[in-house]
Amino acid sequence: MKTKCCNSKHAHRSSNGIICINKSCENYLGYTKMIYDFHQLKNPFAAGFFIFYLFFSLADFSMENNEPAAYCVPVSFFSAKPLTIENLEREITSQQILCPREVLAQIKIESAHLTSFLLKRANNMLGMRYPFSRETKACGIYMPKTDSIVYGTQGELKKFRRTENYAVYKTWQDAVADYKLWQENCFNISERYLEFLGNVYAEDTLYVSKIKQVAGK
Repeated sequence: MKTKCCNSKHAHRSSNGIICINKSCENYLGYTKMIYDFHQLKNPFAAGFFIFYLFFSLADFSMENNEPAAYCVPVSFFSAKPLTIENLEREITSQQILCPREVLAQIKIESAHLTSFLLKRANNMLGMRYPFSRETKACGIYMPKTDSIVYGTQGELKKFRRTENYAVYKTWQDAVADYKLWQENCFNISERYLEFLGNVYAEDTLYVSKIKQVAGK
């Protein structure tokens, strides 16, 4: 059998799927599928083996879509929108990211201009750690020490809290959306603005309380 992405035999079968390990392939270390080399079926023994393998693996194929992890496998190589600077700028604007120009510069630095290993392996372009408490778009964690990915919910992944890890995203768009969630969680603009008003703008010590009351907060 050969990989579907580069038609080579360089593949590794993990518990979550088949990974391309062909360094010359654009999908290097990404998930792929295997295809049968029908030229081998000229050999009677190979043909018999193919029929035997196909028959006894039907049950496994039928269960593939029932595994939760299958929905989380990174799909950057097959994404409808390729990751380019132009598409990234549009996504940052669409997600209403704070300080968009600065965040774009961050991404360029953190991802080595969209070429980093972590980006290719986990769609993680900002070096984000997996968040175990706040809302997140991440679907798993990548552990560099073992070069392995574990998929699951926040509850299922809590046992890895003390392990060095990075967030894994299904798509690069999810990585941008997750950064927006991080900004909202850690950088509350409304509260910072009110803090500025209270400390710099207003002389009335009750000014912030009055604004909150009028705004319905």
